[in-house]
Amino acid sequence: MTTFFESLAKPAWIPPDWAFPVAWFTLWSLQALAAIVLAGSDRPGRATALVLLALQFVTAVAWQAVVFGPGRLGLAAWWLVAVLALVIVATVAAWRVAPLAGALIAPTIVWMSVATALGFTLARLNPGA
Repeated sequence: MTTFFESLAKPAWIPPDWAFPVAWFTLWSLQALAAIVLAGSDRPGRATALVLLALQFVTAVAWQAVVFGPGRLGLAAWWLVAVLALVIVATVAAWRVAPLAGALIAPTIVWMSVATALGFTLARLNPGA
């Protein structure tokens, strides 16, 4: 049985299937380390940075419920814009508290930029999906 995602037209530049779990595991591991660094800091802004880090994580995980269904690719693409914005804000907030924490989160910006471009490309290649 073909899944919804498997049935979609995809661009030639889409990362291979195995790259997604590897990337997310790596990025979330780095974010967990960033949370540990932030939690150990007594600098102002620590609580805000931790809340933003948690919020972007929850929003990213919730995206999966949005994308994996027919008729939702446009919404999913815009959801990724929100996740990317939250990752950027969380990175800046963390960096201000502990530059190491910000540096640990920063690679997520690159992956989310690719994911956002992919989201909009999938929506364009699969109108109505």
